[in-house]
Amino acid sequence: MPLKNRNLAIAAAALGLACLIFYTYYTLVYAPLGKTIEQDRRTAADLTQKLDLARARAGQLSKIQLEMAGLQVDVAQLEKQLPKDRELPSLIRVFTHRAEAFGVGMSTFAPQKPVPKGLYDEIPYSVTMTGSFHSLGRFLTAMGKGERLFAARNLALTSAVSKTDLTKTVNATFTLVSFRYHE
Repeated sequence: MPLKNRNLAIAAAALGLACLIFYTYYTLVYAPLGKTIEQDRRTAADLTQKLDLARARAGQLSKIQLEMAGLQVDVAQLEKQLPKDRELPSLIRVFTHRAEAFGVGMSTFAPQKPVPKGLYDEIPYSVTMTGSFHSLGRFLTAMGKGERLFAARNLALTSAVSKTDLTKTVNATFTLVSFRYHE
């Protein structure tokens, strides 16, 4: 075989061998490694997105904790206004203290059966009082604006003639309603 053909044959064999080595490297090493790299990139992108979301939520944690503390204060205030117990002794103390403060005399204070209203119960009390028109008005306003929720219903006023106490000009009969939260 001539030298020129022999060099050509060696060059062709070397090129064929190089192609075979390249093909083997590509199919056995590079392609699987490329797939693994692409899969790892997707996983890294997904984890980065989850990390950003977690950081955003962590940033909101302090805000949520402050909001929770504020809500707990609100719940404590609402429990004062709408207790879970009937608390009749404290109710009578509040009622008589305010009546004395506004110069109103209490004749009767009779508890009645509670009326369920969904999440709360209405507890009515039949009340009869005597005082001046303005003192009764101030008393009812103070009861409505107090720390605990009260409502006056079915208010009936009649004139009272008292020769011993000229400040007692009106008899008031009404239903005082207190509220109790139940679960």
